[in-house]
Formats: sequence, structure tokens, C-alpha cells
Amino acid sequence: MKKAFSEAAAVRRGRTVPRRAIALAAAALLLTAAVLVDLLVFPLRFLIAPLPALAERGAGEMRVHFIDVGQGDSALIEFPDGRTMLVDGGDGSDAATAAVVSEMRAAGLRRLDYVLLTHADADHAGGLAEIVSLFGAETAFMPPVEGAAEGTAFGDFYRAAADAGAEVRLSQMYEAILPADETYFYYLLFLAPLSPQIGSSAYNAGDENEASAVVWLEYEGRSLLLTGDAGEETEERLVRLAETLGDEAFSFPAQAAWGEVTLAPDLASLDFLKAGHHGSSSSTGEALLRMTSPGAVFFSAGAGNGYLHPSYRCIERVRECVPDAEIYRTDEQGTLLLTIRPGGDYAVTYGGF
Repeated sequence: MKKAFSEAAAVRRGRTVPRRAIALAAAALLLTAAVLVDLLVFPLRFLIAPLPALAERGAGEMRVHFIDVGQGDSALIEFPDGRTMLVDGGDGSDAATAAVVSEMRAAGLRRLDYVLLTHADADHAGGLAEIVSLFGAETAFMPPVEGAAEGTAFGDFYRAAADAGAEVRLSQMYEAILPADETYFYYLLFLAPLSPQIGSSAYNAGDENEASAVVWLEYEGRSLLLTGDAGEETEERLVRLAETLGDEAFSFPAQAAWGEVTLAPDLASLDFLKAGHHGSSSSTGEALLRMTSPGAVFFSAGAGNGYLHPSYRCIERVRECVPDAEIYRTDEQGTLLLTIRPGGDYAVTYGGF
């Protein structure tokens, strides 16, 4: 009887040891896999971050995500043909970069077609080097200013874009993005900065905000103006051009895959305005607001930020110049999603969509 008990105990022990060993081996394998994924594929802090509840983009829809990156700036554009563009990347903090990466993952992105740094400030450039290293990009637009030094956010992004094999281009007036065919026609056109070869007081003075890229995006009769951190000097120059030259102010013959098309942004017909410089008192001035009379104004700012953005003066200007304009703020509502559908209907959603 004693012998039988001992044999049974040995059998039990024989079964227990392999199971424990298997469990330990599996845990070690998972840990090794996690480390390899973190090092070689995708950082775990992004993989485990919760994703926003983002519905699949409908056929022919254009979506613009104004991402809540705190006191910084980042917008993701999903063009109606499926191509994508990231405009700025936040300040490089873990929270800001995770917000951008999560938004991109929720949208199903694997690679960026375009990435645009509006200007070299760290609250716009900070996260771009890591994001481009993770997702890659076909084309990267850079601001026409000095500052791509080693260790700066701008410099890190410049090198990351080059390492990713992106075509690096300079942001300047009349750069254009068009679809590959006419199925869903849209266009994005740079209205500023001027070519550095032309020169301006902003470049001569080294004012990087006034060298910000300003882009016009149009689809199905709806238009959006993104102004980076451009101040009233740039805004008033654009307004003067529009007042002086009328319809010809920004008219540009662009070469599309199917032939030449004339792009003709009309400031007076603007639907949506991305407020300049997070709603600073020195941007989104009266001249631009009265010229454009946008139906909605979007502000990107961090909750409780020390700059007091968006400023009271800027909010009051919007309310005074465009009383009927809807105001949307990332500091109060989180990430904002503008969707333009075929036919021109649109919606603005927020709070988890």
C-alpha cells in the first residue's frame, strides 16, 4: 500500500513539474516577444494604449482629426481617396505622442502619405520624429527656416524623414496635393509661406511663426484653412492679396493625372478655420475673420495651460466678427473630428465620437 501511494505521488509530481515548467517557459517566451516587439516593431506603451472608438471612414468621406495633444498642435487628414496627411505632431511628451499614435491606429493607418511640419516650434515638431520612424511617410514638407540642428525637434524630424525614405520638400506657396483620379476630387494648396527665394520680412527677422505653412483644403464645396502659428502679419498679407486681386489672388494651374486643373481658393467662401497659434491674442485677427466669416472655428490648446490659450481676446474677436460661428476647443471637448461627406454634408463630433 505504501509503495502504491509513493508511486501515485510520484506520478502527481511528474505531472505537476512539466505544467509549471511549461507555464514558466510560456511566460518567458511572452516576455521575450514583448521586448522584441518593443525594440523592433512597435513600442508597447502605444500598443497597450486604449484606442478611440472611431468608426470606419465611409466611401468618399474626408475626415480631419484635430487631436487633443494638450498644449500643442496635431491634425490628421484622411483624404476621400484613402491617402493621409499628418499636420504637426504635438510636443513630444509621452501623452501627446500616444494620443497621435492611437488616433492613427484607430483610423487603420499603416503608413503616412504626407507629413507636414507647419513650423519649427517644439510643440508642433516634438513628436514627429518618433511617429515618422514608426509609420514612415512618402513625402515630408519642411518649413523654410534654419533650425534643423542636432538635438532639436525640427532636426530630429528632418533626419527621421530622410531615414524613412520620404521625399523632403520645402513648404511654399502653390505647392499642391491632388488625387490620383477624378472619382473624389479634392485639393490641398499652400497659401504661405512665400518662396524663400522671394524673401519677406518674416524670414529676415527670423520670426518662425510668420513663416508657418498656411494650407487651404477643399472638397465637395467645403473648405478648411489651417494656419499653424501664423500671426496677424501673415493673415493680413493674405487678406490684402484677396482684396487686391479678387478671384485671381490664389488661382493656380496645377497638373493633375488627367490634365491641368485650376485651383482657386476663395477666402470669402471659407467654411472652417483652424485658429492660429492655439488661439493666441496675436492670431486669428479681425481682418481674416471678417474676410472669411467661417461657419466653425477650431482651437487646439491644452486644458489649464499657462499661456491662457485660447485667449479671451481671440474668442471675443470670433464672437464679434462672426457671431454665428460654432466654436470647438480641444481643451474643453477633447479630440475633434470634422467629417465632410460626398455631396457636401458635414458633421463635427467629439467626446469619443
